[in-house]
Amino acid sequence: MESPPGPERVSRRLREQFAPAYLAITELVQVLVLDALIARVEGDYTEYGAVEWLVAAATFLVCVDIWHEYLMTVLSHVWLPGLLDSLVPFAFLVTELLMVHFVGEDLRGWLLGYGLVALMGVAAWAQRNLRIRQFADEERDVPLALATRHWYRAALAVGVTAFGLLGWLLYDALGLESARLAVAVAALAGVVVIIASSVPMWNEILRYARGRSTGT
Repeated sequence: MESPPGPERVSRRLREQFAPAYLAITELVQVLVLDALIARVEGDYTEYGAVEWLVAAATFLVCVDIWHEYLMTVLSHVWLPGLLDSLVPFAFLVTELLMVHFVGEDLRGWLLGYGLVALMGVAAWAQRNLRIRQFADEERDVPLALATRHWYRAALAVGVTAFGLLGWLLYDALGLESARLAVAVAALAGVVVIIASSVPMWNEILRYARGRSTGT
């Protein structure tokens, strides 16, 4: 039996390793962030009030969301990774560690990290859609319309980005120090809404995988 040509073998190998490699680096990043969060909370939790616990919970859910987003992406789509694909997980690591650094200490600094993580989420979403479109002709398992039509999720991420960065920038001008509980609740709600918004998208992909109509 004649073996496939070299380029085809390389392409096949890259595609086969895409999901496990990407999930492995994402898992490592989130383990490092969670380890830092645990150490941060463990050292000061006796002094935490409602605001600090809400911020810690929001930070934990951010880690969960990032893992969930990567899980959905690499299990449903495959492309040949480039440099930006390699950089995105490490950019998440830096911004998440910045966010963790301020947990229980400085709400304004935490908002900066929170906003930057969300900004990275917007960038990762744009990179994901770009790569899916680039390889749409080769990767036909999931229809392009189904893979890229959930624009509302990017809008939510932009909203969370604006909330975090504007909250950090205008913290004193808006008097947010006197509304710390409301800020923490809003931040937690933003993460919960983004996670919840993934359910319809993932359910559509699962229905498609089972051979059911998705309305595409």
